[in-house]
Amino acid sequence: MRTLPVRLLDLATALEDHDRESTTYYFDSRSGEIVFLTEDGRESDRRWDIISNNRDRFIDIQPMDSRQRQKIRQDFVATLPSTPLREKLKLSLEDAKPFRRFQDTVAEDQELRKRWFEFHHEAMQKIALEWLADHHIEPSAPGSPAAPSLLDEEVEALAADQEEGNDDDAGEEEMDGDDSEEFEEFDEDDEDEPIDFLSEEEEALLTEFVESLPGANFNLAKLHGLCSAFAAGPVTMTSTDLLELLTVFAKGRTVNDLANSEVILELLSRFYGGIVEALEFESFEPQLEQTGVMVTEPGAAIFSWCHGFMLGVDHYKPAWESWFKDFRRTNAISLILGMSDPEIPRQAENAIEEETAWEAITRISELVPLIYGYWAFESALDSYLADRD
Repeated sequence: MRTLPVRLLDLATALEDHDRESTTYYFDSRSGEIVFLTEDGRESDRRWDIISNNRDRFIDIQPMDSRQRQKIRQDFVATLPSTPLREKLKLSLEDAKPFRRFQDTVAEDQELRKRWFEFHHEAMQKIALEWLADHHIEPSAPGSPAAPSLLDEEVEALAADQEEGNDDDAGEEEMDGDDSEEFEEFDEDDEDEPIDFLSEEEEALLTEFVESLPGANFNLAKLHGLCSAFAAGPVTMTSTDLLELLTVFAKGRTVNDLANSEVILELLSRFYGGIVEALEFESFEPQLEQTGVMVTEPGAAIFSWCHGFMLGVDHYKPAWESWFKDFRRTNAISLILGMSDPEIPRQAENAIEEETAWEAITRISELVPLIYGYWAFESALDSYLADRD
């Protein structure tokens, strides 16, 4: 057996992800990395080229079959005491859509939900270890997730080689003085300080905080929706503003009452900053789960996200007045508005199909940047007119 540093959570996610029409996972048998690729990036992502030329090194990770997924849930039910909720869980596994019904039933009880997540985590860790054993690999603790992977380093080296080749082809052409000065000036431009994105551990801490707020019924998706409304809308928020607003939803507790408020303030600031940067660089999409955690119930998650977004809109409704004056804009945001009612998923056993949920997520990913662009234009126009006065 070989010993390699492996992130078991990444491997477990790959084994449980059944969407293989648009995504592919490989295991790098040289570094232990779990490689996630999308079909959309096949032409532009150089990792595809490296993997195609090293088939013996990269192992295709196939998803586990539905029988394994079913057995995990059956084993979990067997650990529960005999109660009506246990019987309901058993019946859900006999439904035509057992995984959806099972998840809906688990969501009815917070303690049961927590117990299921712990059981599921341990079960998937075991399956990941079995997968590694089948491939004669002994996992060790991985290094920092921020460190570049071996594959990333190879991609950079490949890009550098191609760039060097392009420079050689260009020859020794001389630039005139004006052109040289222009390029020197461009090279000396300072780049913006990059956003310090939350690590998985920090994201988990922030999620634990918002889920613990009494009476607020928050999760990460709902927090992301709330912050997205402020990042894309007419009202700019600070981390202190966000924390104070969360306490309003949490039965009026004040910031001073919250444990580790300074830590939470920093996490909120960086979480919010990541959303702003995603909007600025046109890479926005609703975050429905913690990084590395597979979205198993996209319908429930997007309902939570939309609820959070409309909480942000409603909290500063007068500032949004001009948006709702136009029928087209009102019609555009009706998707989020219609999915923001928290009673919908409670009243309907299957509120929306999974395919419909992902379609809504895609549309919202396109809509929120438009909202951001509208308010950015309005702000710039106000500044222009103020300068003329």
